[in-house]
Amino acid sequence: MLIFSDAVLLGLPPLGALVGLLSASSLVGGATENFARRASAGVVKGVTVVVAVLAGAVLFAIGAAVINWFYELGPLGEVVRLPALIGAILFGALGVVLSPERVIPTGMFVYYTFRTIMNTLRSIEPLVMVVAFAVWVGIGPFAGVMALGLHTIVALGKLYSEQVENISTGPIEAITATGANRLQTIIYAVIPQIVPPYIAFTLYRWDINVRMSTVIGFGGGGGIGFLLSQNINLLKYRQASVNMLAIAIVVASLDYISAKVRERIT
Repeated sequence: MLIFSDAVLLGLPPLGALVGLLSASSLVGGATENFARRASAGVVKGVTVVVAVLAGAVLFAIGAAVINWFYELGPLGEVVRLPALIGAILFGALGVVLSPERVIPTGMFVYYTFRTIMNTLRSIEPLVMVVAFAVWVGIGPFAGVMALGLHTIVALGKLYSEQVENISTGPIEAITATGANRLQTIIYAVIPQIVPPYIAFTLYRWDINVRMSTVIGFGGGGGIGFLLSQNINLLKYRQASVNMLAIAIVVASLDYISAKVRERIT
């Protein structure tokens, strides 16, 4: 069983690696773009193929290592050898076919990477997450908070990003026409359009989490749901009915408050 400090120590290395990877990709992206402009076409093509082969081998090897970590298919060196070879061949072929001048913006790479991660995590139900976190950090409220917090982040991330993508371009064009810079455009044309929906989405998700916390308790997430589960298992139906009544009152009250606040905002 892990405590909070152990969870932080285990989570910091992957987070640091992700930040380092994004920073390195941004720096390397600018350097490679300058190199592609100055070097000859043959040299650029050769470097592109070599980098593509290495990237494909590393990517497929990492995927095979992750699968081997879950299912223990065999020795790591033997398991990753064939996927690395396949990845090198596929990416090498792409490096030969695609033009080196076709630069992929770092922002789009980061966007699609995080979007894929969020879509994957959002497909996992909070009840499944709390079971995994209960095994990791132990049964209790901390596991429930982590499960609900992670699912809330990925769910709101999708809603927030879609709201930004669907904002009206009229105010942006009007602010830009006055000579405003990028920061001023964001402050005066983008933020006023997204703040009310952001608040509404946050309140709506808060309402969902209040109701979901009861279900999370049945999976070991602590809270009143855990007490309700214990009372039902111990055949203490009078205490269980009190728990259910308290849950109903809290959920109804928060639902009413959340609805009124959303009406005033939108």
